[in-house]
Amino acid sequence: MLKHYFRVALRHLRRQQVITVINILGLAIGMACCMLIVLFVRNEYGFDNFHPNGNNIYRVTNSFTKAGETNYGSNTQWPVAPYLKNEISDIKASVRIMNMGTALYTFQDKQYVDPVAYADAGFFTLFNFPLVKGNAATALQDPYTMVVTEKIAKKYFGNNDPIGKILKVDNQFDCRITAVAKDLPLNTDIGKDIVLSYATFEQLVKKDGSSMEQWYNFNDNTTFIQLADGVSLHKMETQLQGFTDRHVKAIASSLGEVFGLDLQPLANIHLHPYGDKNKQDNAYLLYIYIVIAIVIILIACFNFMNLITARANERAIEVGVRKVMGSERRQLVIQFMSEAVLLTTISFVLAILLALLFMPWFDKITGKEFELFTWSNLPFLGYLFAMSIVVGLLSGSYPALYLSGFLPVAVLKGGFKTAGSRVWIRKTLVIAQFSIAIILIVATIVVYSQLRYWQNKYLGFDKERLVTVNISSESAKKAAKVIKEELLRQQGIQQVTMSNTAMGRYVGAVNPVVKEGDSEDKSIVTSVIIGDFDLLKTLDIKLTKGRDFSTGFATDSNNSFIVNEAMVKAMNMHDPIGQRIKWLPGFTERKGEIIGVAKDFNYSTLTNPVSPAIYIVQDGGFSVMSIRLSKGGDLTKQVADIEKVWKKYVTDYPLSYSFVADDLARQYINQDRLASLFGTFSMLAIVIACMGLFGLSILIARQRTKEIGIRKVLGASTTNITRLLSQDFMQLVLIALLIAVPVSWYLMNQWLQDFAYRIDVEWWMFVIAGFMAMIIALFTISFQSVKAALNNPIKSLRTE
Repeated sequence: MLKHYFRVALRHLRRQQVITVINILGLAIGMACCMLIVLFVRNEYGFDNFHPNGNNIYRVTNSFTKAGETNYGSNTQWPVAPYLKNEISDIKASVRIMNMGTALYTFQDKQYVDPVAYADAGFFTLFNFPLVKGNAATALQDPYTMVVTEKIAKKYFGNNDPIGKILKVDNQFDCRITAVAKDLPLNTDIGKDIVLSYATFEQLVKKDGSSMEQWYNFNDNTTFIQLADGVSLHKMETQLQGFTDRHVKAIASSLGEVFGLDLQPLANIHLHPYGDKNKQDNAYLLYIYIVIAIVIILIACFNFMNLITARANERAIEVGVRKVMGSERRQLVIQFMSEAVLLTTISFVLAILLALLFMPWFDKITGKEFELFTWSNLPFLGYLFAMSIVVGLLSGSYPALYLSGFLPVAVLKGGFKTAGSRVWIRKTLVIAQFSIAIILIVATIVVYSQLRYWQNKYLGFDKERLVTVNISSESAKKAAKVIKEELLRQQGIQQVTMSNTAMGRYVGAVNPVVKEGDSEDKSIVTSVIIGDFDLLKTLDIKLTKGRDFSTGFATDSNNSFIVNEAMVKAMNMHDPIGQRIKWLPGFTERKGEIIGVAKDFNYSTLTNPVSPAIYIVQDGGFSVMSIRLSKGGDLTKQVADIEKVWKKYVTDYPLSYSFVADDLARQYINQDRLASLFGTFSMLAIVIACMGLFGLSILIARQRTKEIGIRKVLGASTTNITRLLSQDFMQLVLIALLIAVPVSWYLMNQWLQDFAYRIDVEWWMFVIAGFMAMIIALFTISFQSVKAALNNPIKSLRTE
């Protein structure tokens, strides 16, 4: 019997080839999109979930409250980790990780530039990064020791054993490899390919004459702790408050701040990189991706169900004949259900093939490497297959239960008519499809417009043809002034400056600044940009008041400041020129007068407003050189000239440079990815919806064949017939547009609220989205309408 059902189903599907292809392909595309998006979302939620004690591991985050405003961050002071472990018995382990950017590693005559990080001895016992060689408990115990991954070991030493090998780091000190770790999994934010012992960092700090006991120095130091089993977070909050009262409260109070420590679960770090309470996070993007997946699969399911139910009306006579021939209602139900389930099963198999086909493209957009067939993905694939079966059963239930209940005599006499309620169900599904598709189109336009606004907005400085060169090595710092002088003699270079700030990447320091004579509790936390006399000129930052730094004023190098407009506003200065302020970096202080006010500029992402900033001239100790290239010159030659000068004076460290415009563009990688996905999936949503519309237009044209023939015999033109068949569908698309406009306006305005600099959602965006939807829908419908209108009416009437 099942074989018979299967044979009849295949025969019927072959007879309706166009509709069958539309049905299968539409649902398959929807499920393939869902598969890809779910793979991405699961990967994002799965970061660092493989550590055995992960539920008890927390990152220590901070909070600063001043004048009623609280700011949150993920860095902690150097002493926090060891003091927490010693003073709070509920903490089983504590580990510090200090990220230091990149370093030059030298082995014999070979040099490599790779990331560098320092970690406490308990790093490999707290976290699950297995060692293939060495002892996890002692690998990072001693100063000047390090652990590398298998990838780095292969890169540096080939097939030779790396244990005991000595690497020179930044040409400053030697470090011995004590262990080799397995290559890091892709879903970790904590693992490092090269880890130096924190004891090494402590030795370097002592050599510089500094102290590790700095309770208001944060740098890029993070602290992780493991709590004992059963310890409540409420209890830890009380103990952390006591801890900060003992060690930090006095310093914070003198600056008018309230300082606090919080605990962030390990599983939250990837989506909330700056702490759970910080507004800057990536979680909202995942919610958007999840919504896109749901929307696409809904459109595909609506499409499938619409075509199945619409096609069922054509099979009324078939039902009547089969019942006359002795078929029971149960057999008809099984027949219709099996046909629908067969379609969804084929769609599911095709969806897997499509997902595999588009996986490389998806990997490129997301910057990940995904695999569909893994043990962890099997439950999801099972759920998706089950959903396809449910969709098949639901869509097959109408012809199975409704048509099979008609009396065969009534059907064969032509008494069968499509119920009005069921027509409206189909119309409602079409409206829902196009409403969702139009919302996605509007979202795509808004996201692309916002991204283009960020890319093209004037930032307060000229980012074009501006090159940042790393001069953090000792040899580069010693030769920096000579390199600058020679670069200025090159034909393709306009200006050169040195500073502690890499435009588009980071600002060198954030410290309190207060008006001279005021108490320190009235200080303002300020970005401090330290550079030479050519800083503002090279960056092309304009002054609104006062003057620039000048070598003609002896006081400019030790007691003068330039502030930005945000600083003037924050300190409530009506006439800032000549006013005296005091900079409090923690280890010393600097007093001086304001000689100029610079226009606000965005040195970081445009998602944040411009923060108060001051500019200070210093004689040396810079980490960045900014080079302004001449316009119209050959970029390749200009960079080659920089490298030639560099190699002349710095022989032990390769040139490391980047273009500021590229650094700024990298800050919007998440939004760029969102724009690409929105654009792709909104087009797929339109394609799926139009496939359904095309299928419906075929079915409606068939059902109205007799009407079309009579109208043509009575003199109706092809244009009139086309308009008659199209207008009902276009009315549905117009209703969808009216629904989509207010919904998309609200959703996109909510999304834009998170950005300090944003566009307005304007009327033309809805016009474009509506026009696209209407034109695509009209083209889809008109194709079949014109075909039906051109048919010979005599043939149509004879067929009827």
